[in-house]
Amino acid sequence: MGAPGSGKGTQAQRLVSQFGIPQISTGDILRKHRKDGTELGKRADAIMAKGLLVDDATMLDIIRDRVAQPDARQGFILDGFPRTQPQAEGLSTLMRELGTPIDSVVLFDVGVEELVRRISGRRTCSLCNKVFNIYSAPPASPATDCVAGSSEHQLFQRKDDEEATVTERLRVYEQNTRPVLSYYSDAGLLRTVSAEGSLEQITQRVLAALKDEAPVSAKPAAARPARAKAVRKPAPKRRKAPAKKKAVARKVVRRKAAKPARKAARPAAAKRRATRKARPAVRKVARKTRRVRRKSKRG
Repeated sequence: MGAPGSGKGTQAQRLVSQFGIPQISTGDILRKHRKDGTELGKRADAIMAKGLLVDDATMLDIIRDRVAQPDARQGFILDGFPRTQPQAEGLSTLMRELGTPIDSVVLFDVGVEELVRRISGRRTCSLCNKVFNIYSAPPASPATDCVAGSSEHQLFQRKDDEEATVTERLRVYEQNTRPVLSYYSDAGLLRTVSAEGSLEQITQRVLAALKDEAPVSAKPAAARPARAKAVRKPAPKRRKAPAKKKAVARKVVRRKAAKPARKAARPAAAKRRATRKARPAVRKVARKTRRVRRKSKRG
């Protein structure tokens, strides 16, 4: 991902040779339709000439058809897609359906002045569709990387690369594409790379960013065999006395503890009982004594 002129296409081509997987540029696919004069090409021609974006449903259909081709089975590089949040959400759904989730999203960060210079100097080969820049990445001469039988690239400037449409394209990018960055940042997929400097420097930054990725589609590491846990033998349980025996033992203790108190209490209790028994006799003697005294007084 990145603004127009940030070098996405150029770096994607370098990654193709690095990883051996195809570059999928929705722009190139649309331009092929325009060149072939298909219905889709005619509809896209009017939109792209104004620097606007093709509708999301059409773009997703293009991606679905392209990633289903045999050369994309081992992976692929999406160049400049998605460009809107609905496209990003639709792409995530599509990739899940196909079992090919996105591994990472690389953002090419470039200043506005540099963007204008790059866009105005960009040229495309009509034979092999490779993108060059007359200022920073001119084509080799003779051309050894073009189609068979051609010693020179046939360069032309696209209408949407002309300076008249550059300002509008940058405005559309800021309005529609910037929110997509937040979408992928929240998903933990976004890697930002400074895309100013030599081509080799930028490529090395991209590769370094990809090495730091945590691929969504990567298989989880094999689980380590669980270590055998030491088994501790349970300590022998102490035998408990039956509940009835315990109760008997407690009763015996209580009785033994109560005996001294009972012994101490026995003399006092006996004395009280003896006193109560002796009271009638004492009273009888007292009555007799009183009678004798009365008789003696009378006589």
